[in-house]
Amino acid sequence: MISTYSKEFIAATVAACAAIIGFNLHPSPVTMWWTFIPCMVIAYCCHLASTARHTADPARILPIYLIALAWQFLHFADEFQGGFYRRWPEDIFGARSMSTEFFVWGNMASYAVFALAGLAMYLRLPRRVPMLIVWFFAVMGVMGNAISHTLYCFITGDLGFPGFWTSLAYWIIGPVLIYRLWTSRSEGHRVASDHGGNMVSASGQRP
Repeated sequence: MISTYSKEFIAATVAACAAIIGFNLHPSPVTMWWTFIPCMVIAYCCHLASTARHTADPARILPIYLIALAWQFLHFADEFQGGFYRRWPEDIFGARSMSTEFFVWGNMASYAVFALAGLAMYLRLPRRVPMLIVWFFAVMGVMGNAISHTLYCFITGDLGFPGFWTSLAYWIIGPVLIYRLWTSRSEGHRVASDHGGNMVSASGQRP
């Protein structure tokens, strides 16, 4: 019999691989190799080590997650106004720019997925793979933006690089979100392995 954790491992692995394949379909895939793909690998490892093993506590995670997601819309506006879709590929990676249509639709579709992942966390769905998406947003969308935009300013010598000023808030939001993702557990849903290698909750029930 396949243990609960094994099922979570398989689901997360399939989802992460699908995302990485999708990232490589980007018009400028080199931009993904240094940003989105490494962050997905980090998110995958963090998920398997934490939220794939236990039910996350939405009461602790969801408020800061929604704050981060709300701020992301303002960050997107900052990037769009400054021409991030053009300057990021060209100035940082020497790649061709994105179209405005791709940039807008790509970001809005991502935010829709992030919102649905938050809903899945709130509903405490039996399958925990949506938490991989939550982790990816925390790693790439929050801390990744904080770190990368600072680096972009050094690379270009331009403190006005699109998105820099709104990315500064993520230096505060990001560590809080990641800490809560890593540490919070719903009461009654702490999970450990029984002698058969299956996952059981603190109450003795299989999650």
